[in-house]
Amino acid sequence: MSRDIKAIKKDILDQFRAMEGEENDIIPENWLVEEYLPFLNSYEKKDFEKAIKQLAAKGFLKYEMKGTVPRLKLTEKGANLIH
Repeated sequence: MSRDIKAIKKDILDQFRAMEGEENDIIPENWLVEEYLPFLNSYEKKDFEKAIKQLAAKGFLKYEMKGTVPRLKLTEKGANLIH
């Protein structure tokens, strides 16, 4: 089953929940590179980019590209959302 943008945003926030994320916590790069991104098809990878941009626009996370892998950092607003 294909993931849409909403499902991808939920996956990202769920990963922060699973690691009991607090403000300024970063999703481990190995989770993205080894456990998440390889299982997305090309359409889902485009939606992944849209999803992180939407989460950042709403203030739930900050991101920066580190090579080809985004670095996703939880904001205070994002931490409040997941707890």
